[in-house]
Amino acid sequence: MLSDTALLFIVLAPGLAALIAGLFQRFIGDRGAMIITTATVGMAGLLSMIQLFQFTFGGDHGASTAHGAEHAVEHAGAHIVHLMTWIDVGHFKADWAIRVDALSIVMMAVITSVSALVHLYSWGYMSEDPHRARFFSYLSLFTFTMLMLVSADNFIQLFFGWEGVGLVSYLLIGFWYTKPAPNDASIKAFVTNRVGDFGLALGIMAVFLVFGSVEFETVLAAVKHNDVVAPLALAAEGPVRDVMMPFLWMNVPALELIGVLLFIGAMGKSAQFFLHVWLPDAMEGPTPVSALIHAATMVTAGVYLVCLVSPIYEYAPNAAAMIALIGAVTAIYAATVGMAQNDIKRVIAYSTCSQLGYMFFAAGVGAYEAAMFHLFTHAFFKALLFLGAGSVIHGSHHEQDMRRMGGLARLMPLTYAAMLIGTVAIIGLGIPHTTFGFSGFFSKDAIIESAFAAGTAGVSFSQFAFWVGILAALLTSFYSWRLIYMTFHGSRAETHDEAGHDDVADGHDGHGHDHHHEPHESPWVMLVPLAFLSIGAMFAGVTFYDPMFHHGDAFWGEVLYRSADNHVIHDIDKLKYKPEYAWVFWAPLFVTIIGFLIATFTYLFNRGVGKRVADSGGPLHSMFANKWFFDEIYNATLIRGARGLGDVFWKTGDKKIIDGLGPDGVSSLVRWGSRRLSAMHTGYLYHYAFVIIGAALIFGAILFWRMGGAG
Repeated sequence: MLSDTALLFIVLAPGLAALIAGLFQRFIGDRGAMIITTATVGMAGLLSMIQLFQFTFGGDHGASTAHGAEHAVEHAGAHIVHLMTWIDVGHFKADWAIRVDALSIVMMAVITSVSALVHLYSWGYMSEDPHRARFFSYLSLFTFTMLMLVSADNFIQLFFGWEGVGLVSYLLIGFWYTKPAPNDASIKAFVTNRVGDFGLALGIMAVFLVFGSVEFETVLAAVKHNDVVAPLALAAEGPVRDVMMPFLWMNVPALELIGVLLFIGAMGKSAQFFLHVWLPDAMEGPTPVSALIHAATMVTAGVYLVCLVSPIYEYAPNAAAMIALIGAVTAIYAATVGMAQNDIKRVIAYSTCSQLGYMFFAAGVGAYEAAMFHLFTHAFFKALLFLGAGSVIHGSHHEQDMRRMGGLARLMPLTYAAMLIGTVAIIGLGIPHTTFGFSGFFSKDAIIESAFAAGTAGVSFSQFAFWVGILAALLTSFYSWRLIYMTFHGSRAETHDEAGHDDVADGHDGHGHDHHHEPHESPWVMLVPLAFLSIGAMFAGVTFYDPMFHHGDAFWGEVLYRSADNHVIHDIDKLKYKPEYAWVFWAPLFVTIIGFLIATFTYLFNRGVGKRVADSGGPLHSMFANKWFFDEIYNATLIRGARGLGDVFWKTGDKKIIDGLGPDGVSSLVRWGSRRLSAMHTGYLYHYAFVIIGAALIFGAILFWRMGGAG
């Protein structure tokens, strides 16, 4: 493991670089900001990859060799570098620290390596943008906040990073803020994530209420050992797995409640079913943003959280079942929608949503190793696909509609090669029981096999997740090859005809780029990151399959916890040697080939078939093309309902009742009275004399009446 000085550089340096690039752009210029941020994140990425390989192949599992910090400690297989005391109020304590264990090492490597390549790629992609310093500052700030999230030693620091990446994603999605679409997309992402973050915040509060601590080590150790806890309120003292808490009208196990609330937070950040609607719209941001935030890093934060608190889900079977169900539904939902999209970035965005579903249902059935392994490999081939799509868009003068592409393999051969590698990786092409296969083959098949093994042990929704995983693999192969054929094969004339029109915005895209120019290959500064990511897409799976998954116990140590009843990973080896289960291991390859053949027939040899299906407007195609009508349903119910409720509280409750009877009513009464009184001041002497005489008569009459009554 690296020295503590190197660890501090990995985590903190990107934040400092973002600060310098953002605040001192006028002194260092755009180029200076780009150099500082790219070099800093690049160095952090190099150190993180060195740390990963040392940890994986250098025998550092469970034992740290870090040195150099006075306040570094070791516990539970984690190396903790204490930076400062952050909060210390009564029983509520939270430190600012860097936690280094197998989980954070993997996440650091993913975040910094992908971010470094995205920084380099952005030199070419954003070369014409007048606000490059701000963009690179945001990229580095995102990297910093994401690193703070995955290196947190407690729930409060994690929440800081969680909200930080939410803020920066809002800024990056809406980077082109002069256009309405990015603004709307950034607000949609921010608001949707607030729903999930509310659940996360409640979950953290429940953790403190039950355990009296927000430190990961204290909380997770208590769950592992079933320690006796004394909740601060609402529940009686007892073994933590038996503690019951009131929630709404029920009494529920505390761990179940905590597990569900934390997962709601994960649903929002990782775009799971019901809270998924923000992810496709987030494609309105620059393509490097899509690759960094919405493919490889931020959207995986939810998976990281679920795996981090795996001891809780091991003893919260209902919460785990919810994760498996939501993950499986997300996987199939996003795959169906991805088949009917024509925007190249949206197709890849829905594939991200689907692959995240795979990760979650793996975690839900107890295969945390498989979930994290797929998170790791997915980062490389999904970033490759997004940056490859960005290269296509850049070379096609910012065209994103695949119906207006075609024939680009000849014009952009290097980009085509990279996209082919990414496609073969995401569909999981490989030969079972061998080491031949791209990255997605090893990690995706590990998830599918884990779901089947869990199903044989009776784990809730495992069989459902297995069959969904098989079907989603078929659809993934179909829409991935559909993207390749529509974008790179055929002729451009054919594709324009299939689009049904020959111009978009009169040949311009709003950035001042002419769509009628011939597409061209991207510059080397954009192709080099594609080359590095291609290496990861090809070899990350076979290289890390054995340590991360097959012998995951040694790699992950105590970080990924499985109870004595959880035999999911070990059961897979037993199934391999039983002939009746051979189909389980070959089914993913079989359906992948079927998806490839269908796409080849439809979009390569019979290109008109796809257009005829789209033009027919059948119910299924209409449903998939319109994203299962989620936006329309949410607009008709939640958004209109919220707006109507807001109008009731605002116009009736606030304006008419509170303000009307309160300050507005009093001020109106005073104004009315003052107008009436001021009307009496005419300036004529006989008016004043009349008032004086009238007042004297009234007061005299009152005095006479009172005196007469007394007599």
